[in-house]
Amino acid sequence: MPKSIDIDSKNYSVKEFVEKLNFDECVFDLLKFIEKDNKKVKDFLITKYLGASLPANTEEYVLEYFINNSVFSAATMANPATSIVTELLYVRPNLNHPIDKYFLASKSGKAIRSRIEKVEENIHSLIEKYFEKNEKVLIGNVGGGPSRDISDVFSKYYVDNDNIDAVSIDRDGFSIKRGKLLAKIGNVENKIDFLGINFMKHKPKKKFDIILLVGVLCGLPSETCVLVLKNTKRMLARGGCIMASNVTPKMLEDDPFTYFLMEKILNWKLIFKEEELLKNIFRKSGLKWQQNFTDEYGFHNMGIGI
Repeated sequence: MPKSIDIDSKNYSVKEFVEKLNFDECVFDLLKFIEKDNKKVKDFLITKYLGASLPANTEEYVLEYFINNSVFSAATMANPATSIVTELLYVRPNLNHPIDKYFLASKSGKAIRSRIEKVEENIHSLIEKYFEKNEKVLIGNVGGGPSRDISDVFSKYYVDNDNIDAVSIDRDGFSIKRGKLLAKIGNVENKIDFLGINFMKHKPKKKFDIILLVGVLCGLPSETCVLVLKNTKRMLARGGCIMASNVTPKMLEDDPFTYFLMEKILNWKLIFKEEELLKNIFRKSGLKWQQNFTDEYGFHNMGIGI
């Protein structure tokens, strides 16, 4: 907590709070709206951000305010791992409440959209490299929700290519249903098989050339990440590669208020990992680190290992 700021939120205005902590303008816009709509909630947010402990009934009051007024918040609380949350950030629907507008305008929200763009660029590059030495390419997207990234890449580059296929594995039935719809819209439904199961238990009939683990490791401790990657590696064909992402500490450094809302209000917890830690997770999993890339904000690190 900054030493120059008292924890009593009534000592200063929203403007002073935002300026002292050098927050983005979208934080100011959000807090000004909440102050006008429900001053008690505004006071709570500032006081809690600065480290004060507050009564449980007050915490519940604020949580209900977010759930009742925000589609993003309600979806997150219902299931933090659901693809609905990221889909809202990908497609940017017409959400009118300032809380939802805040999440779309925040750096973290923009970084999620940048992540899928960068992932798609690198999936295409990996596919082209594998086509240089293999006649066919099979991709496994594990825990990837509706596999929007695979559908996008296939529909853009490989609609008429019969030598590329994918298997999308996710135990969320809603994700499977939405994934089939996205594949149909992209005219690639014949190229992607959707399996509504736990990927950790999947035994593929044919091993994958490229495996994607995007957004799976972010909430897991390092030891669990190693186990997940080891288990995923058994599905990898000889000469294949795994692309796995994890959120980085830069998100917490550059967009702390958004993560405060996610963790302290909506109970969506992430485990930030530096690049060296992610490399070490790859090594312990039996994978050789090849390269990595990030979204344009550096909030998500995507490692590629063989």
